[in-house]
Amino acid sequence: MRLDVIAATAVITLATATSGFAADDAPYAGSWDCGIATFSFTGDTYDSGEGPIPIRKVEKEDGNYILSFDDNYQIGLSSVTPTSMQWLSMESGDMFDCKRLKP
Repeated sequence: MRLDVIAATAVITLATATSGFAADDAPYAGSWDCGIATFSFTGDTYDSGEGPIPIRKVEKEDGNYILSFDDNYQIGLSSVTPTSMQWLSMESGDMFDCKRLKP
């Protein structure tokens, strides 16, 4: 394999495993009504109503996302569509069906 192809593949892999996703790369970006609260996401922050916290790492697989934060806290976002998604706390096991709020 050519060195430039290997380098490009490494950059793409790194970009999908770190924070700083652009809004186009983060279909979960926006505000969501998750029943118990409104959760908001940007490409690099998450706010559950207590103020934004930085997303330290994003792992994407088959349209599902694992977002990692300080202190080993993680949430999973699955079945992300333009209007709905599921939110899962990896710590507590809480799961919420969320609906996107209009901007």
